[in-house]
Amino acid sequence: MAKLDDEGRHAISTVTVTELRLGVNKRYQESAVRQEALADLERLLARFQIVDVKRAVATAAADIISSLQRRGDPLHDLHDVYIGATAMVEQLPVLTANVDHFERIDGITVVDWASF
Repeated sequence: MAKLDDEGRHAISTVTVTELRLGVNKRYQESAVRQEALADLERLLARFQIVDVKRAVATAAADIISSLQRRGDPLHDLHDVYIGATAMVEQLPVLTANVDHFERIDGITVVDWASF
């Protein structure tokens, strides 16, 4: 996170918020621990601009799905499709540990979390 802090403010998709919250819900079943983890997540999210899914993103997502299907290389993770579409519309890079999914999407820049 220090490198992200050094480079300024960053953005994430509302879909990423969903993925992060699902991760907390799955990992922390106990109510008290879960509530603390959710509070930590909210503090983390406050550091980012949250980019909403809007019509242009939905349209780009449909185009991405169609393109990947035509190539015979469908991406079955709809979350990643929407994150990629958000990056495309907002002209932002995707910083991810899941490089292989995002590199399949034409028109976006993918940065490997492992080498960041």
